[in-house]
Amino acid sequence: MSQESSYELKGIIKQAFSYKKHLIKANFIAVLATLCAVPIPLLLPLIVDEVLLDEPGPTVHFIAQLTPQAWHGPVLFVMAVLVFTLILRLASVLLNVVQSRYFTIIAKHITYRIRTRLIKRLGTIAISEYETRGSAGIASHFVTDIEVIDNFIGGTISRFIVATLSIIGTAVVLLFLHWQLALLILFF
Repeated sequence: MSQESSYELKGIIKQAFSYKKHLIKANFIAVLATLCAVPIPLLLPLIVDEVLLDEPGPTVHFIAQLTPQAWHGPVLFVMAVLVFTLILRLASVLLNVVQSRYFTIIAKHITYRIRTRLIKRLGTIAISEYETRGSAGIASHFVTDIEVIDNFIGGTISRFIVATLSIIGTAVVLLFLHWQLALLILFF
């Protein structure tokens, strides 16, 4: 049996790499989704520091340059950051959906290949197996095992990539803000 038609993890990964175009798109979208998601928890504390503690910083100055002088005030600055946060969150969710779609496409193609190969093998199973397990038992093993592979490729891998990128992005932001505290947090 060639490695591309293997049912082991190595063979499944080799089959997934045959969809390079979808994998590249999915990973690029995962990076964009992470770039949208990482700054979200930092924006509201930033605006609290700059507006409520009355220590204007780059965020307040940036918003002030884009708006008329008469509008300037805490409500404008907080609402602007809130709207920007909502836009980033929406973009992150939409990009995660698109990225999951690409991984689902790859998973469905791989499981389709596996199913067609297994259906061809059904004819080679000994009749005694059908008598002891029953045809429904044998069919259910095929269905549940392939569903596990489908869920692993379609859901788990895509979530793993986004989670890993989010952790790395958060660590970079923490290191940028206060490297001593970030090292302590990352150590724990």
